[in-house]
Amino acid sequence: MLGSVLQYVLGIVFGFFGALLLLRAWLYYWALSPRHPLCELTRKITDWLVAPLSKALKPKGGIDWASVVAAFFTAIIAVLLHRTLGHLPATPVGLLIAPFAMLLRWALEMISWGAIIWAVLSWVNRGHPMTYTLEMLLNPFLAPIRRILPTFRGIDFSPLVLIVITNVLLMLVVPLSRGFILL
Repeated sequence: MLGSVLQYVLGIVFGFFGALLLLRAWLYYWALSPRHPLCELTRKITDWLVAPLSKALKPKGGIDWASVVAAFFTAIIAVLLHRTLGHLPATPVGLLIAPFAMLLRWALEMISWGAIIWAVLSWVNRGHPMTYTLEMLLNPFLAPIRRILPTFRGIDFSPLVLIVITNVLLMLVVPLSRGFILL
């Protein structure tokens, strides 16, 4: 019982921190101003880990490699803790694939939550600055859906479709992120 609670809480903490590390890399890719509130938030929470790594891993090609590597190490620790606390057997292939699947899981969860927040903000306060930021970050995922699915009477259903797609993908990725591979 206590092990399950600890596993759940650590899953939330590692998931939130890993998603923030990926968000930091994503914001760097889009070259948002360091003064943007989202950049400041991610920097304040993740700087203790990313700053030392960024001395050795310089950004290259628009990618903040220090944040990506920090997210990967966080995923490795999260997978090992999950396997240990859950007293689950670990296969070598499962342990190799699980950290990558965990990164994909965090990215999909971040996209899904971003789409939910963006949809609510666009209904409540279209002029809010965060609405523009989220739309810019989500547009690479929403644009292909919008090309296929037209708006209906001024209502954009693309965020809903994106949420469904990410959740279906999460159904496939979550078992892999936990190392459930029978090889």
